[in-house]
Amino acid sequence: MNNIAEILIDHYQKTYELTYMMWKQRNRLFILLIIIIGVATLLTFRVSEANSLLVDLIAKIFSITDQKRIDQLRTSFPFGVIQSILLITIFFLMVNLYHRALYVLRNYQYLGALEKEIRSHLNLSKASIGFTRESTFYWSRRSSILGSVKWFYIVLLGILLLTFLSGRIIDDFQTGSFLLAIAELIIMIPILLYFFAYANSSIFLDSEDSILNGKNR
Repeated sequence: MNNIAEILIDHYQKTYELTYMMWKQRNRLFILLIIIIGVATLLTFRVSEANSLLVDLIAKIFSITDQKRIDQLRTSFPFGVIQSILLITIFFLMVNLYHRALYVLRNYQYLGALEKEIRSHLNLSKASIGFTRESTFYWSRRSSILGSVKWFYIVLLGILLLTFLSGRIIDDFQTGSFLLAIAELIIMIPILLYFFAYANSSIFLDSEDSILNGKNR
């Protein structure tokens, strides 16, 4: 094995480890984003149980035991401010989810290209499966149902996101909070842009043609 092949193999392994770490981060971000959107949606649609649970949680965090004080919090707590904070949090998580997802998919493209280069330096025959794990070996055995997972994630996230954002806008206008509605709309637009960018990259980069041939569409 020549020196170039050794260097490429070491680089391949380190790239795979980094990609796997980012893959785990992407999955955690997705779950956290779903949870935050779910909580924000419950607060937006004024589900009484959700408001009470939030007040109870805050009372527990700040060690508030006086029942009269807890009852005051239930009636005067600024839930609108919390919803605005959650909206900003959703923006932050959406940006990071898109970044992690794009990084992972592009790295798999890169790993597929690296495998071809390593195989050429090792003079492996076409019948050999060495260094085809993320390219031809994977795609020749990938089940069709696995390819539908990305669609489930996109649809699930999209429905929750649109439900929450539309609920926020409707609630702001119903309560006459026009300035707040404009401010939140300014945040909502980039959230949707990053969501569609996430959906686009997940659909077109997670494909056999993209990984094996480096094509984005």
